[in-house]
Amino acid sequence: MKHLWIYLAALLMVATLPARAATNATVCVVSIREEITHNTLFLVRRALNEAAARQAAALVLDIDTNGGRVDATEDIMRLLQHAPMPAYAFVNQKAFSAGSFIAAATDKIFMASGSVIGAAMPVMAVPGEGAKELPKGYQEKMSSAVRALVRTAAQQNGHNPDVFEAMVDPDVELKLDDKVISEKGKLLTLTDQEAAREYGTPPKPLLSAGTLDSIDELLSQVGLAGATIFRVEPAGFEVLGRWLTAIGPLLMMVGFVAIYLEMKTPGIGVPALVAAVCFALYFVGQFAAGLAGWEDVAIFALGVALLAVEILVLPGFGVTGILGIGFILTSLVLAMTHRFPGGPVLPAWPAVQIPMLKVLMSFAGSVVAMMLLARWLPQTSLFRRLELSATSASPSIGQDALPVGATGVAETMLRPAGKGRFDGRLVDVMTEGDLIEAGAAIRIVEVRGSRVAVERIGQENKA
Repeated sequence: MKHLWIYLAALLMVATLPARAATNATVCVVSIREEITHNTLFLVRRALNEAAARQAAALVLDIDTNGGRVDATEDIMRLLQHAPMPAYAFVNQKAFSAGSFIAAATDKIFMASGSVIGAAMPVMAVPGEGAKELPKGYQEKMSSAVRALVRTAAQQNGHNPDVFEAMVDPDVELKLDDKVISEKGKLLTLTDQEAAREYGTPPKPLLSAGTLDSIDELLSQVGLAGATIFRVEPAGFEVLGRWLTAIGPLLMMVGFVAIYLEMKTPGIGVPALVAAVCFALYFVGQFAAGLAGWEDVAIFALGVALLAVEILVLPGFGVTGILGIGFILTSLVLAMTHRFPGGPVLPAWPAVQIPMLKVLMSFAGSVVAMMLLARWLPQTSLFRRLELSATSASPSIGQDALPVGATGVAETMLRPAGKGRFDGRLVDVMTEGDLIEAGAAIRIVEVRGSRVAVERIGQENKA
């Protein structure tokens, strides 16, 4: 008898496990209550990343929108299709146009009492004039692409694709159980009651899995009653991210050029500060967009460290410098590339192509700028003012006492800046642009404040 009671107690504990698991679960709720733009894309991406990091049991989209951009909506739908947890849509008041597309990409759609969903034909937004119908030929092409996108999402999530077809194309008639749901020539818009009405054999709701009063009721419907909710709300961070990602290529190019200027004018410090600010803003923008991670920043820092070792310590330009540049460029590409939560660590090639193209174009643009600066910068008044600033900020340590014509040896590789040794004294020197290997004989040709210009002895005899 005693063993029987123990057995029954064990069964009772097992039976209560699902309820306890549901109670201890975490759910992410993200509010989409504005026009759908790339800000919304950044918001959903951030929500998915946070939900994955907290191992959330579900993602709930709290939708109240009139629609928005098709391109941003398409990216949001792809994100939801790769979500590592179930995603549910709660139509709080309305989900028109792009809002209904996003709902189609979720596992289940629930609607609040009095809410509506539908009317999703693409239109053209004209600045200052509002929405206008697309030209007929372009409208047919756009509608066809949108219909295919929404139809695929609906089929993957068990929704009736014909319902969304009728929302997008007014020429589609929706008829179920010999009853016309949407007449030809009209776009379909459904109330919560109409969307929850059942058709077919066995009966199945037209679109909505139920009319509910709150997200708490939604969680009860999906077996997550009592789950802990954390919300992800729109913030100015997304707006900042949108602008910073838009100027990301420019930030990279300015950063590369600033690093070059710092190498050409050692001791000034201003170009180094500009480079640090540019790359910091670049990574902040990618963080705000939900793309970059701390691992990308770590790879960038490693690349900078390797490059610094190559420039300041090791002679020549070899494996360390190449690896440093490779790590820097790789980190900039990865920071611009989206990796789906729970997906592979290394992104697929199609996801890398556009970020890689942007980084390489920025790098190529900076190389052109460096070549122009190398030719014209020494003759500009700006360069002389920078040198004067460096002299006043960092007074020379006996370098002004070195006479023009003094000879010595290049202690490190001069490219063009480095170290030279004169009469046993180590001095910061730089060439006029030539590369001089460590150990070569050099001669001082100019001393101006902290700037000591040198040339290779015998270089005037070289062709």
